[in-house]
Amino acid sequence: MIITNLMGYLCYIFNQKLRNMKKTVLIVALSAAAFAVQAQTTFGAHAGINGASVTDKSTGGGQTTTDKSDTKVGLTVGVSAEIPIASSLVFRPELNFIQKGGKQSESASGFSSETKLTMNYLELPLNVVYKFSGSGLFAGAGPSIGYGFSGKAKSKTTFGSTTTEDNTDIKFDGEKNPTDGKAHLKALDFGANFLVGYQFSNNLVLKANYTLGLSNINPQDNSSLKNTGLGFTIGYRFGSASEE
Repeated sequence: MIITNLMGYLCYIFNQKLRNMKKTVLIVALSAAAFAVQAQTTFGAHAGINGASVTDKSTGGGQTTTDKSDTKVGLTVGVSAEIPIASSLVFRPELNFIQKGGKQSESASGFSSETKLTMNYLELPLNVVYKFSGSGLFAGAGPSIGYGFSGKAKSKTTFGSTTTEDNTDIKFDGEKNPTDGKAHLKALDFGANFLVGYQFSNNLVLKANYTLGLSNINPQDNSSLKNTGLGFTIGYRFGSASEE
């Protein structure tokens, strides 16, 4: 009951954030919530880390420059449901709070700089999972829908004995050519998600997942910014027969 109420509460928050999103995205989210109340559905909760990075591409003068950030570790916490589809096959929607972003650093004689990008998302992975018979091993894949709602870009520059810091808020409104000094990105982030994990006989679950961002979240012309992430979580499956 606690997990059911928690998932309902998170779904409410998620739907509030998605008021201005496309109707198709809302239909997917509501369908996942409807599936979650079916018989034989089990629930779980999990937490862990997400090793996030961003890939930036810009085009100018007939040339394209690609820059991939270093990995920045962020938090992941969420809930999930498992709805049987067929023997050994389940539909596994999740609702997660996840931190994405990346970091970059450079240094030279008497100079160094570091920039960290942190973006907070509500994310809905919609995976189809295969459970290997006779073991706790499982693997799956599916689309992932994310909605960015807050973030911050922090930079620190040292030149000689002088250090300056700058913090810039990120607004997920998709505004082009802003003049307010803030970073503006698109809120919707679509991706492809792949996962593998193991469920122990006591229903403890270890999982690794990789999410490849497919959406360009940069609203500026001739520029592209895409998220990627490698996550690790530990969780618990409530009311589940230990058949995974």
